[in-house]
Amino acid sequence: MTGHGTPWAATGHESSRPRLRGRRRCDVAVIGAGLTGLSTAVELLTLDPGRDVVVLEADHVAAGASGRGTGLLGPRIGPALTVARKRYGDTVARAAHLWSHAAVRHVLDLVEEHRIACDLTPGSQLIVAPDEQAATAHHQEHEAAQSLGLPVEFVPRQELPQHADHYHSGLRHGPAATLDPAALTEQLAGAGERLGLTIHERSPVRRITPGLLPTVVTDDGELTADHVVIAVNAFGTSLAAAPRGVLGVRVQAAVTEKLRQPQLDALHGLRTEPLIGHGELTPYFRLTPDDRLVIGGGAIERGSYGAAAPAPGRLRAAARALSPALADIELDSAWAGPIGVTRDGLPTVGHHPAAPWVHHAGGCNGHGLAVTVYSGALLARRIADPDARPPALPWLRKNAPWLPRGALTNHALDRYLAHLTAASARQPYRPHRHPGQTTAGRTGSA
Repeated sequence: MTGHGTPWAATGHESSRPRLRGRRRCDVAVIGAGLTGLSTAVELLTLDPGRDVVVLEADHVAAGASGRGTGLLGPRIGPALTVARKRYGDTVARAAHLWSHAAVRHVLDLVEEHRIACDLTPGSQLIVAPDEQAATAHHQEHEAAQSLGLPVEFVPRQELPQHADHYHSGLRHGPAATLDPAALTEQLAGAGERLGLTIHERSPVRRITPGLLPTVVTDDGELTADHVVIAVNAFGTSLAAAPRGVLGVRVQAAVTEKLRQPQLDALHGLRTEPLIGHGELTPYFRLTPDDRLVIGGGAIERGSYGAAAPAPGRLRAAARALSPALADIELDSAWAGPIGVTRDGLPTVGHHPAAPWVHHAGGCNGHGLAVTVYSGALLARRIADPDARPPALPWLRKNAPWLPRGALTNHALDRYLAHLTAASARQPYRPHRHPGQTTAGRTGSA
């Protein structure tokens, strides 16, 4: 198993895209060549083909979580519907969920429009309850969805697929799909370049200087623009103009060796319907077109920078607990890296409170693929038509809720994240079945 590799066969590392050198003027400067930044650029150039858009990337296209995630494209945003109804009211809770559906459809349309080959496999997502407490929450969530007229299906234990029959219940969400996020990100960059986009790699932004027109400063150059888009998610803490309230945390993912046919037979439903555990850090699984199992979850720690070592033991244990057919499974590669989270579980998409020409999107809290791409499109539409009224959604805001800072706060947060990680390691994902015990008779946690 490789120690710090990506589960995906990225193709753009040896790019010929140059650094930014010298001084240049453009209409829109986008910081970050991940899904948010690239979708912003592509949408801008689609709306106005004559606009001069430049993307600055500190490393290379798809270097971060956009190119190394688990490839789950699905709806849902923010807290559970039961929480969202109490916090925001029924109208906003329903609109938010439907917005997440529109986000999925937007990605599907992008893939079709630009003919992006990213192993797109349409389907659904199954959120599974590992214990009775989670099953009760599933019933409540389904009732909330019914009250709001939302298409969330409750799946009782006896109707769960074979590879999930040790769980207590499920919630089926759609529309959804799986895909290769590295291919999506890299080919979205190519689609932008065909529309006239300029991308400078190995050009980390050091500061944004205000003035009559803002100037983005890198190690080797300066870029003056009418608008600046900050699309660096968890890496934005070093920029003074980045949104407040976004915390960087490091998560992990892994992919197994190629599965044998009996293993594939036991897990065949995971091709079109990934399995996602209910609760903090519970594992989630899906199959790739080349017959490998992708696993996420299991460990989390604070931090946006520095070395991030994956914890392959937990991911391997989660895979082996999923099915007896995987008892001897080994991992092929693993990755750990940062994502952005917020205190209320919602992203922040908007502009700087004192500088309306600085736009931002980040803090997707693990709902990355659909939310990041669609958030970029929203930013582009706001730049293209600043007088348009945005929808009344709680994450369209100038900053996320305030997060305390300091050594004591960081220590407390580190202890809390360590507690979540330890609890995940103790989670008995699959109960041992006694001889003669039926599925209906099992009461242990999954």
